[in-house]
Amino acid sequence: MKTEQTPYLDLRQIPLNALVAFEAAGRHCHMRKAAQEMFVSHSALSRHIKQLEARLNTQLFERKNNKLQLTAPGMRLLTSVQKAFSELNNGLHLLDPTQVEGEIIIGTTGTIMLNWLLPILADMQHQYPEIAFKLRTLEPHQKNLPAELDIALCLGRPNEPDKTVKKLYNEYYVPVCNPALLKGKTLHSVADLLHYPLLHDSLGQWFTWFEQHQLDGHQSPQHTYFDYAYQAIEAARLGMGLALADIVEVSDDIRQGKLMQALDSAHPAGESVYLVTHPAPLMNYRTQLVLQSVLKNLADKGARLE
Repeated sequence: MKTEQTPYLDLRQIPLNALVAFEAAGRHCHMRKAAQEMFVSHSALSRHIKQLEARLNTQLFERKNNKLQLTAPGMRLLTSVQKAFSELNNGLHLLDPTQVEGEIIIGTTGTIMLNWLLPILADMQHQYPEIAFKLRTLEPHQKNLPAELDIALCLGRPNEPDKTVKKLYNEYYVPVCNPALLKGKTLHSVADLLHYPLLHDSLGQWFTWFEQHQLDGHQSPQHTYFDYAYQAIEAARLGMGLALADIVEVSDDIRQGKLMQALDSAHPAGESVYLVTHPAPLMNYRTQLVLQSVLKNLADKGARLE
């Protein structure tokens, strides 16, 4: 077979049947099994492969020790063809509105909902208006969840033996504030934080962090207490003081300049966010779409995904 560089080929020059035959043969590395899967004869499948190799001017398979194997170009092509077929399959699903249309019920804490989940769902709603979102607020460390939930994002592991429960990421808390609060000053140590008002939520992370540095958090000039972290974060946006917040929950605020990280240090809070879903075989297509978007966005926000 020729080895000189192949001129650029447009996809329309390559028969789809040849690509389908190649994908099956490449996946099985066995012509007879691939032919049986496609309900064609062995000779017909071989003709498709030879036709594709001729069009590409490239050898895709070789035999070693009487065993069929992909060549290096064949392996690269198989990866590309399988990705393309996967995207095409997703597109075909979306042509059928019954695959997407319907409601999805999501439960999470108020802080997660307001600080990073809602923008993701807003984008999903524009892209897939057929999906109706129902949101349920969960308490931190809530053990028993409503049975109706399709997806739950929980702070702390819940007790859900009949569903799939997976640790999603560990929280890492950073001190944040409105940039105006520091008036251009640079903080160098945890002790420097004690010169500013502190904003607390019910988890009390500030005092724990100061204790780890042999400091007394009560020495701050002012303390404001909230029930939930999202309230403390909003107060920080308004310039009321320093909040201790999970980096995932404030990454967009920091990027947009609404908040700044006051100190280049993080407090590993020991808290974990857990993902709860139905087992994969019972998960509908719209839930899979939303879940994929959530995971991608979390990775973009710097979450240390498990």
